[in-house]
Amino acid sequence: MDQAPRRELWRHQLLILLVAGLVFFTNLGAAALFDEDEPKNAVCGREMFLRGDWIVPTFNAELRTDKPILIYWIMLCSYSVFGVSEFAARFGSSVLAIGTSLLTYHLGRRLFHPQVGLYAAVVLCTCLMFSAVGRAVTPDSTLIFCTTMAFFCYVWSVTARSCGTFGAPEPQTQRRLAWNEYAAANVWSALPMYIAMGFAVLAKGPIGFLLPCSIIGLNLLVRWELDEEGQVLSAEYRVDQQTWSGFLLSAFRFPLRLFHPARFWAALLAMRAFWGLPIIAAIALPWYIAVGQATNGAWLAGFLGDHNVGRFLEPKENHSGPVFYYLIVIFLGTFPWSAFLPAAIWNLVQRLKQQAAWSPGLVFVSCWAGFWIAFFSLASTKLPNYILPSYPAVALLIAVFLYEWQHQLAAISLKAFQRSCTALIAAGVVFLIAVPIAMSILLPEMIGLAALGLIPLIGGIVAYRAVSQVQRQRAVRVVALTAVCLAVGVVGIAPGYVAPYQDGPQFGRRAKAMANGETPQLATFDYFAPTLVFYAETPIHKLQIADDIPAFFGEHPEGLLLTREDRLEQLKDVLPADITVLGQQRRFLRRHDLVLLGRQPTAHAVQPVSHSTSR
Repeated sequence: MDQAPRRELWRHQLLILLVAGLVFFTNLGAAALFDEDEPKNAVCGREMFLRGDWIVPTFNAELRTDKPILIYWIMLCSYSVFGVSEFAARFGSSVLAIGTSLLTYHLGRRLFHPQVGLYAAVVLCTCLMFSAVGRAVTPDSTLIFCTTMAFFCYVWSVTARSCGTFGAPEPQTQRRLAWNEYAAANVWSALPMYIAMGFAVLAKGPIGFLLPCSIIGLNLLVRWELDEEGQVLSAEYRVDQQTWSGFLLSAFRFPLRLFHPARFWAALLAMRAFWGLPIIAAIALPWYIAVGQATNGAWLAGFLGDHNVGRFLEPKENHSGPVFYYLIVIFLGTFPWSAFLPAAIWNLVQRLKQQAAWSPGLVFVSCWAGFWIAFFSLASTKLPNYILPSYPAVALLIAVFLYEWQHQLAAISLKAFQRSCTALIAAGVVFLIAVPIAMSILLPEMIGLAALGLIPLIGGIVAYRAVSQVQRQRAVRVVALTAVCLAVGVVGIAPGYVAPYQDGPQFGRRAKAMANGETPQLATFDYFAPTLVFYAETPIHKLQIADDIPAFFGEHPEGLLLTREDRLEQLKDVLPADITVLGQQRRFLRRHDLVLLGRQPTAHAVQPVSHSTSR
C-alpha cells in the first residue's frame, strides 16, 4: 500500500474512533440501568459472576431462557476487570459498537470507496437507535458486530480473488466476475465468515447463521440472474414491451427461476455451506449442549421453542404490528439520517438501472438490508431492535448517496437535498413542540430536554444555506456534525438527567441501605421492576396474592414490601398492624405512586397504612 492511502486509512480510522468513542462512551456509567432488558441482562451476568458459573444464565435466582451466552461471557470478563457496575455491564456493548463502526468503514472501503466507508461509519454510529443500543446491556450490539464481521469476511473473500475490488472488471482483460466468483475461492477463505457466524449463534441463536447465509446466498442467486439477463430486470419485465398479463406472468416466473432447486443447490456449494455448518457447530454447539445438560433441557425448550419459533409464529408480550411496521421503525431509528433516506433509495434505484460501476456492491447491500427487514416483517412478534443488524447496510446506502451527491455523480438536484434539510428542520420543530407536552404529563422536571430539538433545527438551517451557496462538501459535513451532537446529547447526556427519576433503582438502593450491611429481604406485590434486583443486590420475592403478605412479614420481620399506593386500601386487612409506609415515590413515567412498607425502628416516624394514603 502506498504511503498516501495508508495515511488516509489511519486518518479515517482515528476519526471514526473519536466520533464513535464520543457517542458510545460519554457518561457511559453515569445513568442507572433502564428497565426492562438492561437490568435483566446485567443481573444475569452478576449472578453468574458471583457463582463462578459460565454455563447457566439466571435472573432473580430463576433460569433465564431469553438470550444465549455470549453477552454474559462478555460481562463476566468486564465484571472481572472493572467490578460490578453500570459501566462494566455496558462496556462490552460499547466496544463492539465501535468495532461495528470500523467494520462498516472497511466494508464501504472495499465495496465502494474509502470516503464512502468513512461516511457510512459516521452515519451508523450516529443513528439514534444504533447509538442507544450500542450503550445498552443487551445482546443486540453483540449480534450486530458478529453479523457485520461475517459480511465483512465475505466481502474480503470476494475481493481477495478479484484484485481487491468487489465486482469491478479485471484491470487487464476488463472481464466481469461470474456469479460464482462472488463467493470465497476456497474453504480457507470462507473460514473467517463462518467463524463469525458461529459467534453470532452464541449471541442470538439460529438467526446468527440462517440470515447471513440466506443473504449471501440471495446475492449469489441475484448475480446468477444478472449474468443471464445482463441487467437488473430483463426486457421481458418491461411493461412498455408487453401486455400486463404477460408482465404478471413474468413477475410470477421470476422468483421460480431465481430460487430454482438447481440454482439453490449450486449457490450452497459455491458458499462452501457444507463446510461452514460444521465450523459453526464446533463453535456454538458445545455451550448449547452444556446448558441443555445442566438444565435437563429446560433452557433449550424455553429459548428455541418459545423465544425463536414461538415469537415468529405468534406475537409475544403484545409486541405485534402491521407488515409495514419496520418501515416506520427504520425512519425513526436512523434519525437524523432518515431525512436523507428517500433520496438515498431513489439514488440506489437509478444506479442499479444504469448498471453503474458500484452496482455489485449496491446489489449485495440491498440484499442485506432488504432480506433482513423483510424476514422480520413476516414475523408475528415485532420489536425495533430485531432489524438492527441491517443498519450497517442502510448506512452504506446513505453514504453512497452522500458521496455521489457531494461529487455531483448522483442525479439528485440541489433542491432535493434542500428538501431533506427541510425535513431535518421540521423534525427539530416537532421535537421542540412535542417533547414539552409529553414531559409536562410524564416528567415535568425534564421539560428542558426539549432544547435538544435545537440541534437538528440549527443543523438543518446551516446545511440548507450551504446547499444554497452550492457548498456541497460543507453541507454534508454540517449534517454529519449535527448527527454527532444529537447522538451525544440524546444517548450520552440526557439519560443522566432522566435516570434519577426511575423508581426501581431508588427503592433498590434504599432497601439495601436499610439492611445495615445484611442481605435485604424485599418483596413486591402487583408491581415488579428488574432494576430492583440489580440495585438491592439480592433476589426479590414476587408475591402473587395478598394472602402471601402476612407470611412474608412473619418469616422476615425486617422485610420490606413494595407496592402501588392505590392498593393500600385493599391490603389493610392483611398487613400486620405495625407495618408502616417507609417511603413513597412516583412511578417512572406513570401516573401513580409506589410505597415501601415495613416495620419502622423508631416510633415517631410511624405512619399507619390504615390512615389516608394521599400525599
